[in-house]
Amino acid sequence: MVAARWATRLIGLVSTVILARLLAPEDFGIVAIALIAVGLLETVGYAGVDLALMRPGANSREHFDTAWTIQIIQGLLIAVLLVVVAPWVGQLFSEPRTVGVVQVIALRPLISGFENIGVVAFRKELDFAKDFRFTVYTKLANFAIVVGSAFYLENYWALTIGMTSGSVIAVILSYLMHPYRPRLSLVHVREMWGFSQWLIISRVGSFLNRKTDEVVVGRLLGTSVMGGYHVANELATMPSSELVMPLRRALFPTLSKVAGARDEFEKLFCLSLAAIAALCFSVGFGLMAVAPEFVPLVLGDKWLGAVDAMRWLALYGAFSSLILTLEMPLWVMGRTRLSAAQTWLELALLVPVAFLAAHLKGMEGVAMARVAVSIAVLPVMLHFVSSSCMIRIGRLYGALWRPCLAGLAMYGILAVLAPLVDAPVALLLLLKVLAGVVIFASVLVVLWLVSGRQAGIEEQALRTIVSLVGRRFRG
Repeated sequence: MVAARWATRLIGLVSTVILARLLAPEDFGIVAIALIAVGLLETVGYAGVDLALMRPGANSREHFDTAWTIQIIQGLLIAVLLVVVAPWVGQLFSEPRTVGVVQVIALRPLISGFENIGVVAFRKELDFAKDFRFTVYTKLANFAIVVGSAFYLENYWALTIGMTSGSVIAVILSYLMHPYRPRLSLVHVREMWGFSQWLIISRVGSFLNRKTDEVVVGRLLGTSVMGGYHVANELATMPSSELVMPLRRALFPTLSKVAGARDEFEKLFCLSLAAIAALCFSVGFGLMAVAPEFVPLVLGDKWLGAVDAMRWLALYGAFSSLILTLEMPLWVMGRTRLSAAQTWLELALLVPVAFLAAHLKGMEGVAMARVAVSIAVLPVMLHFVSSSCMIRIGRLYGALWRPCLAGLAMYGILAVLAPLVDAPVALLLLLKVLAGVVIFASVLVVLWLVSGRQAGIEEQALRTIVSLVGRRFRG
């Protein structure tokens, strides 16, 4: 799953570099405006039928056929709404060319609705290799089409065609790679809607959560400051999200397989949570420590004003990724309403706190507000998971405290030692990264030993190392 995520990101990066040389910035701007409307409607209209199918008990043909039918209806509704709002989008941004772009992109959800629902079985059956191939093959074929269109058309229609063609390719590959042939059915529509309605509400809340801080910064502090905040947010949260999102994708069907066995479910989720916490806190506190060197080296000196915001946003990325991970057992158990409650509670807290923080401390204050709200919401999610999924609260906190303290210790030690080292920025960044890895791993192991060698990611890591070393000596 991580390989699929990073492979598609790499293909997308290469595509962007090529297209940036063939097309003008104006072309990207026209499509970006159109994607605001497309992204919002696709977020609101996402029914989550793939997740509904991976829940325990959703194994019959009628379940898969119902999911496929809902998927078609969902795509049709989104397509119609996009056609209707296209003129309004053009008027709102004073860019009439976006009208046609939105109307053409409206074909994307309509076509995607007919994608073979059988490919969901790749994840449901934990066959992630096939899921990887399906994702990467689709991206590669789409890459060839969009780059070829850009060479031929040399305008924004190449990007538009690429988005639509991607859906066509996915539909074709879905039927070539999986033998299932769906039929129209609404037998289990009430059951799936009971799961999906709260998931939709949760996704809308998440979408608003992601945009609220940027809206506050842009509204109160101006476009220039908003640009710095946006870039800082993207860079600070990318490592955590790019590691955690594919792990979430694999975790849901895995948990669904053991949902009926309480002890195994608890053990598996707590071990997964501990591993993800180790990733999140090492990356979050690590980025917080290296931000003063990372920003000028990667972005340039003109972005130095974003350093303080990036440090706090890196920490926010760690806590928000943990909250996203805690959604998985709730979704598996059908408690999507609790996930929705968390997202809207976070939004209700964030809006006033962000406005107040912006007035008091500007861009850095808004970033600090994001961290404070995510930390406040984390215990709420832990309580929801414990009470609804029969996982002992002590096991949940036990999965988090050692990685959190290790990350905090790493940041503190680097903050004390860094001023003592006189070195060029690039060398100092490298030294901080290497030292951070050693410090985090060492503190994590020490805390594990002190706490009585409790089952966790430390034990699994040591077993793996011993196994590899033993195999190497035997070889």
